[in-house]
Amino acid sequence: MRLRVRTLAGMLVTLLLLGWFGYKELPSFLYHQGYYQALLQWFPNDNYARPAINRLAMDIANQTGRGESDYIFVKSSGGASSSGTGNTKLDLQERADVIDKLEKLLAQYGHTEQMTNVSYNLALMHFWMGNWDRAESLLHEMDRMGGAEWISREEQKAYLAILESRHAQEGKASLGGVVRIGDEPVPNAFVMLQRTDDSTYYSPPLTHYPATMTDENGRYRFYGIDSGEYDVAVGVRTEQISGYYMTESESKSVVIDGVATEEHDVLFVPQVMAVSPGRKELIEGDELRLRWKPYEGAVYYKLNISYLYRDRNGKYTGAATTALSDQKYTGQEATFSISERNRNYNMYGKSYGQDGEVALNTAGLLGMLYPGGEFAWSVDAYDEHDRKLSSSAGYFLHEDAITPIFRIADNGLTEGDRLVIAARYEEAIAAYTLEGNDDHALRVLARLADQGIGKEDGNPAEALAYMERIQEPGESDKEFINLLRERIDKKRV
Repeated sequence: MRLRVRTLAGMLVTLLLLGWFGYKELPSFLYHQGYYQALLQWFPNDNYARPAINRLAMDIANQTGRGESDYIFVKSSGGASSSGTGNTKLDLQERADVIDKLEKLLAQYGHTEQMTNVSYNLALMHFWMGNWDRAESLLHEMDRMGGAEWISREEQKAYLAILESRHAQEGKASLGGVVRIGDEPVPNAFVMLQRTDDSTYYSPPLTHYPATMTDENGRYRFYGIDSGEYDVAVGVRTEQISGYYMTESESKSVVIDGVATEEHDVLFVPQVMAVSPGRKELIEGDELRLRWKPYEGAVYYKLNISYLYRDRNGKYTGAATTALSDQKYTGQEATFSISERNRNYNMYGKSYGQDGEVALNTAGLLGMLYPGGEFAWSVDAYDEHDRKLSSSAGYFLHEDAITPIFRIADNGLTEGDRLVIAARYEEAIAAYTLEGNDDHALRVLARLADQGIGKEDGNPAEALAYMERIQEPGESDKEFINLLRERIDKKRV
């Protein structure tokens, strides 16, 4: 009986020791397994709490972004870009709630070197939300405190320089101007400079180039800029320029000489209004009729077509734009024969997905307005000096944009065509081969051979062999044959 009591007592002590040891090691387990919220709730004073907060802040930033994806940067030379690390686009209230959560963690655990991740992510969230004073205060606090090596000091200094540019500076400005949307000056817009001969582009761009902010009157100023020629880019919230377009200035770039203060105003004007075809309209038959509203000051218009790219799951991934015609239109309507446009195969393009998948420009294989295709169109307005006044394209080309996206009926599509549209190129080659000497099949086979359906380059000799079998070659066929022969001859030299 005594032995049993001693045994039970020993077992109880062992269980207590194991429980105590397990409890003591639980914070480590929670931290290394990624249960940061549970760790902070149950063990707020443990040594693992601060690193857990840092990891939690990093996870929040990775999942929601810091807010940079809410901005778009439009260049004076043309083009625009937007970016962001977050997978989720939050509205302002949701982002404010995230900021409040991080502020409470920082208040609870204090501004210490271990909390730099929280401080930095919080500072940048405030920055992109427009809470300039709080962002500047946090970045200065980190600067005084030092911190973890993972933070880019150059990036931190760049953000601080942008924030400090809000305050009055002494000396003569190198460049200045006013940013307006319509008739209204735009306060707190970002303005950025990039040398015109700099072909690289960072995204997001703000901390990689000289940048400043507009004041309450929409005026910006740059000081101490090296002499040279620069493109000017403006960063604003995407919703601010919905329906607007940056009109071309007399000069697309600015030249800074280091002596006088250059002036360069930036103006966003209303977009040209495209009328028809409208969104989700299906074009049947051989006629494509485009109509738009007249634009004040426009002397002529030019038309563009954009090819939409989707992945194999049907998700929109991007677009490529080209001129629909070289003609200058003085009215507000243009009509095209789809079959004639489809003799144009000049849209080459080859891209690679993250998983190694190859995507070819379908219009370069099946024709400019191929059956079953999905397209967007836009119209640009020009004045008598060939200056682009505005465009219907705007800067957003996706599912919920205002850009008109239409489809061409899939009448006459062959099995090979359907496989090309689905980016199943090997199967498409097999299907076209079964069609024998069909001219259309031979044209597509030639272009598939020329471009190559893998990462390797294509085979112009194989492409030429297909083209020479075409029974009724058109002008574009003859041009392509000559081009292939020239390329083959150059390889032989």
